Amino acid sequence: MLIEIKKAGINGEGIGFYKRKPVFVEGCYPSETIDCKLYDEGSHYRGELIKVIKKSEFRVKVPCIHQKRCGGCALMSVSYDEQLRIKKQLLESALLKYMHRKIDVGDVVPSDKQLFYRNKCNLPVIEKDGRLINALYAPNSNHPVYIDSCMIHEQRVEETRKEVLNVLNRHKYKVYDHHLKKGIRQIVIRGFEDEYQLVLITGNDKIDDKTIEDLNKIDNLVSIFQGINTHKNPVNMMPDNLRKLSGKDKINVKINSFRLKLSPQAFFQLNKSQAQRIYSDVNNLIDSKVNCLVEAYCGIGAMSLSMHDKADELYGIEIVDKAIRDAKDNARINKIDNITYICGDASYEVRKLSKNKKIDVLIVDPPRTGLDDDLLVTILKSKIKKVIYVSCNPSTLAKNLDILSDKYQIDYIKGYDMFPNTPHVEAIVLLCRAEC
Repeated sequence: MLIEIKKAGINGEGIGFYKRKPVFVEGCYPSETIDCKLYDEGSHYRGELIKVIKKSEFRVKVPCIHQKRCGGCALMSVSYDEQLRIKKQLLESALLKYMHRKIDVGDVVPSDKQLFYRNKCNLPVIEKDGRLINALYAPNSNHPVYIDSCMIHEQRVEETRKEVLNVLNRHKYKVYDHHLKKGIRQIVIRGFEDEYQLVLITGNDKIDDKTIEDLNKIDNLVSIFQGINTHKNPVNMMPDNLRKLSGKDKINVKINSFRLKLSPQAFFQLNKSQAQRIYSDVNNLIDSKVNCLVEAYCGIGAMSLSMHDKADELYGIEIVDKAIRDAKDNARINKIDNITYICGDASYEVRKLSKNKKIDVLIVDPPRTGLDDDLLVTILKSKIKKVIYVSCNPSTLAKNLDILSDKYQIDYIKGYDMFPNTPHVEAIVLLCRAEC
């Protein structure tokens, strides 16, 4: 079946149409004509690519040998300029679908790096020929795909990953066994500048002293933890409680002019240079000093710290206790004393604050699920003048904006490429209360 691909989907797949129903096909791009096998799935078709008949003029040679099997970098087959155009289309399509408005978001802000930008790897461990290796799961499956290297990980992260595997193999560690509840399950490495942090996710294993001694010989590995997770299908592989095996409790990262410390479980943006740009641009959207500024989903406080001179009083809200502890430490380290960090549910704490304070600006940086219903209602019932929404998911952003448009208008919107070669796109939106 010949299909003309009209646009890209949210997972980087190509979308064409047959009998007025969409056809989703992986491995192809807008403006291409393909031959594919169709599978009717009710409201749409899924296509299995047989051959690209007419290639996009933006197709490029893929530098990664794992790209087709891994599926993590679905847009790597097209030029970077075309990737940015696709991400602009994805953001505008989401706004049109859920807000029923055509909104021009302008050009997506490019990343400084298109390869070797990710400061963290988080990879499952499998066994091949009697040795532990890392793998990724193929899209929409539990099928592991062996990778000997990943071109979006920072190079020192990759080097450290390989050295950690060598140590574990030298000491004859085994892959995790669900029946025995023992073995190595996952390797997590994060680092900035010259400091790297390792978390070994295992079963009920004891990491012996000699293994720890050899891990400590890896250059720039300054922090080693073990996390035990024996759940069969955990939602989150990183357990709440970790055991420090060696080194520092936290590693350092400099973001713009601020020094931050990160515990192993703390969330931090994976593309540091693009995160710095987003924080700076959010800062610039607050054009004059205000009395009260609140950041919901503040994490370790990176964004609110960079706003400290924009308000007399600042409040950061985060439900994860360890993140709030990191945020308080980071405020102390940077000698910033006009920020109060609160551990709690965002909607409850914003509602509580708005009863006692006149909130001038609310910054929200939610997870991919977007703002929950309670927080949306709280914002609509409040008298908050401006809301700055930092989004990592165009679909939930657009759904939330459609609800908030009852009281707020969009004054500014811009897309950012946080993850080159993938279909993900971030966005910043400035909302102004209609009567302000």
